[in-house]
Amino acid sequence: MTIAQLAWGLSIVAALFLAGRAWPVKARNGGSIVANASMSWESSDVFTVGTYNIHRARGLDGRKDLARIANVIRDTDIVALQEVEGTSLFRPRDQASRLAQRLKRCMHFAPTRKLIFFPQRGNALLSRLPIADWHTVPVFPSTGRAHRSFSVYRMASRHGDVHILNTHLSKPAEGEQPLKAVMQAFARYPRAVLLGDFNATSDDPAMRRYLPEDATDALSDVEPTQRRVDMILLRGLTAEAVWSAPAGPSDHPYFAARLRLDRRSS
Repeated sequence: MTIAQLAWGLSIVAALFLAGRAWPVKARNGGSIVANASMSWESSDVFTVGTYNIHRARGLDGRKDLARIANVIRDTDIVALQEVEGTSLFRPRDQASRLAQRLKRCMHFAPTRKLIFFPQRGNALLSRLPIADWHTVPVFPSTGRAHRSFSVYRMASRHGDVHILNTHLSKPAEGEQPLKAVMQAFARYPRAVLLGDFNATSDDPAMRRYLPEDATDALSDVEPTQRRVDMILLRGLTAEAVWSAPAGPSDHPYFAARLRLDRRSS
């Protein structure tokens, strides 16, 4: 084998390695997102939120159908999504953009990892209400391809800011620092909603250890805590009603709540 052939072979191996490796995404921040926001914070103190790990829109039947996901979340004002499929060489639009267009919502896609140069997968927020600004923070350590982050969205209501946090974490047994970082961010905001897939139940020792003392689990009466890993956690807001939709369009159920602003937290 000549030196040129060896170099060519090593280049191919390196290219295959890079093509198959998932890379974490750096911290980012941005300004207002108002396009397609159809509601105003001036009109009401009540709004609905939901959290949904959409499993890239692959249902329990093995079929990918984004329309089924849209039907589940259609009536919710603010929806935090996890396991959202990003773009690739043959997929020019991420799933969050397609859902936002279908439902006429403002949208932010926060990729958690890149494959080659494409944002392969991440979390997203769809909202009828305008977003004042946002920032995304990667959390470490990451394990394998499971790079994690959380995003914070500031909503400017007439009674003060409301912060919406969205995350998808690994099991605390694989490292508690990401969970701790998310909970510390949640504790900074007097009026906040923390949504996401925690891969841990609310009675997990790590969840109990890091959850702010004044936080409430809005879904505590919807599904037994010993098996639910999807959360709607509140500070400075009151849940007036909660509901869920069973797994089917995704491998996770959908959870939602109608919330009222607590003016004392402004």
